[in-house]
Amino acid sequence: MTTESHTSKEPFTFRPYARLLTMLGEQLLKNDCVALVELIKNSYDADASRVEVLFKNFTNDKTNMDDSSIIIMDDGSGMSLETVQKSWMNPATPTKYLSKQKGNLLSPVKKRVIQGEKGIGRFALLKLANKITVTTRTPDSNNELVIRFDFTLFDNDFLKENGQEKEIFLDELKIDWDEQIPKKFTGESHGTIIKLESLKGSWNDKLFQQFTRDISNLTDPISRLTHNTSEDNFGINIVYNDENLSVENKELEYIKGLIDNKSVFHIEGTFQNENNALQYKINENTEKVSLEDERIKGLWLWRQRNLTTNQIKENKSGKTRDQEYTCGNFQFQFYIFDFTKGLENKYLLTQHEKNLLKNHRVYLYRDGVRVYPYGDPNDDWLNIDTYRGVGRAGDYFSNDQIIGWIDISQKENPLLIDKTNREGLIEIGGASDDLVFLIGVILTYIKRGHFARYLQKEKQKKQAKVAQEGALSEQFVELNQTLKDIGQTKLADKVTKLTKDYENVRHFLTQRAEITEDLAGVGLSVEMASHDIMLLMGRAQSIGIELAQLASQSSINELHEKADMLVGVLQRISIGMKDVQSLFRSTRRRRKILKIEPILDKIHGIYSGLLDKHKIYYQKRLLGTSPLVAKSTDGVIMQALINLFDNSVYWLETKSPPDPREIIVTLDSDNGELIFSDNGPGVDLVDKPYIFEAFFTGKGQEGRGLGLYIARQLLERNGYTIELNDTNKYGKTGATFIINFLIEED
Repeated sequence: MTTESHTSKEPFTFRPYARLLTMLGEQLLKNDCVALVELIKNSYDADASRVEVLFKNFTNDKTNMDDSSIIIMDDGSGMSLETVQKSWMNPATPTKYLSKQKGNLLSPVKKRVIQGEKGIGRFALLKLANKITVTTRTPDSNNELVIRFDFTLFDNDFLKENGQEKEIFLDELKIDWDEQIPKKFTGESHGTIIKLESLKGSWNDKLFQQFTRDISNLTDPISRLTHNTSEDNFGINIVYNDENLSVENKELEYIKGLIDNKSVFHIEGTFQNENNALQYKINENTEKVSLEDERIKGLWLWRQRNLTTNQIKENKSGKTRDQEYTCGNFQFQFYIFDFTKGLENKYLLTQHEKNLLKNHRVYLYRDGVRVYPYGDPNDDWLNIDTYRGVGRAGDYFSNDQIIGWIDISQKENPLLIDKTNREGLIEIGGASDDLVFLIGVILTYIKRGHFARYLQKEKQKKQAKVAQEGALSEQFVELNQTLKDIGQTKLADKVTKLTKDYENVRHFLTQRAEITEDLAGVGLSVEMASHDIMLLMGRAQSIGIELAQLASQSSINELHEKADMLVGVLQRISIGMKDVQSLFRSTRRRRKILKIEPILDKIHGIYSGLLDKHKIYYQKRLLGTSPLVAKSTDGVIMQALINLFDNSVYWLETKSPPDPREIIVTLDSDNGELIFSDNGPGVDLVDKPYIFEAFFTGKGQEGRGLGLYIARQLLERNGYTIELNDTNKYGKTGATFIINFLIEED
């Protein structure tokens, strides 16, 4: 057998088929709307002040016919013959990219940051039409250049010519061009006109509305949604069958009014990468918070990212911090609305207003130009819907109640790069993920802090209103007696009748409220029981994991120890389930005199493994000449201690080593007090009025806002109190709670 030998050979070269043009166009550009916006971005880069888009020979319902055409006209810098030959006719040309790498980020006339660099504008043309005529003139040229693409002889995939199958290569496509005395750009005028005929796509009213909306949101969010103005105007006009249409979204003026009058919070700020901090102005107050702040570390988003992955890095200064963020500095603005049902304050929204807000989300802009599709009504780029689905929805703002935008730049955020198809950001070194994470942290921090306090204040206003209504009855009685005293019996009779009518209505409404409260009380009791059960179930799972590990490598004694602990936790779960039965009076347990220390030791035993895991030092102190006792049920004391332990462990976990982590529990029998202290971050001053309110929490998804509420409610039923120690007289930083088991005599 012989093998043919080749004494000389030519290297292989790529020779793409012509269908590559349409394949790339279809894959890089989502639809005709995106392709058309891409062409308008080219006009922006060309320093155009004005762009006009003409839709000709379309039907009244926005659909296209065989003779329909689209014309894009701008007054930009145009293209020279050299630019067309060396750049525009070469897909993926690196001209703009190389210029940016050299630091030339700005356009020559208006000093705009150049948006394009991937060279995909010509694919947008072929996505839209089979017949294209480009007329262009530069400011220093005496002629205008005309380029003609006519691919009507080919099918859309360039597999057939005149209906016959044929191999058609890209280098076989011939593009005609001419230089001529200006006919379109006469006098001193210049720019580019693109005429698209033999349209490929199918336009309709929905696509047309999307196009006008995208154009409205293309640039300059400041002047669109606030009263500020932009120095660089980029006007876009749409002419549909010779009728001028307004590009400005009709909703925006209405939304401006909602922003001014009905947004609860206006937040404007920056993320500063160099010091890992957020600085922002919320309404009229300026605040700064470090990402090392314990309030940030307590958020579920932060804990999920950092405590589960242990991403500990060292920055350039040699100091360790929990996370280096590669996205760079960015600015943000948010307007927060209240969608609460039954709202009675000035922020009340009608259903129509809510529907308008739902059409806008958080946009992303780079150097003042929008990055698509972020901000579209159905785009959950910040994972808000996802977080609300897997956790408690109340821990996060909904997409519907936020309008805002994030501002990035090519200079400050070099790793945040558009995908070639313009559908989002490329993931480079985690930069995109960092951006989404940080925005989520900002919004969650605002929701768990500022917005939660706002809701609690509204709740207190409602309670005060109810109290005032009770005082009103007393005023009626006083008025009636005064009228009788001065001899105005007829008026007194009318007041008596008015009082009876008022009381009847009030009694009816009170009955309805009591029924509602009874039902809510049942649900809350179940929620309270489930709260403790879930806490203990989490411990059971942790101990179970440890038990499984020990079973394979440890001694029998250790195995028995962990097994016994697991049994204790599961028994406590059983007790928690029985607490549900306490809803029925026949099953309520009687109170008895209990020693507090054994109950404390039992709860400490449940948490000892978790304390060891997080290196939390625990100390029990005994003061007084006798044991601390209380008349209660062991379940009440246990539930109170469970919640105190759980809160302390949660917040101490966020302390960065080598800072010590401590829990000290003092049993003071002389004063009848249990003092529970830790050296965690403590309670934020602005949160102190609300920490014992139901559903108020700083934990994010991991907290239901019921722990301290449950503790206070159960203890008060027995005549005892639990308070946050404001004076910190025990000499510890962090939080100190005092349970007083002395019942004051009347």
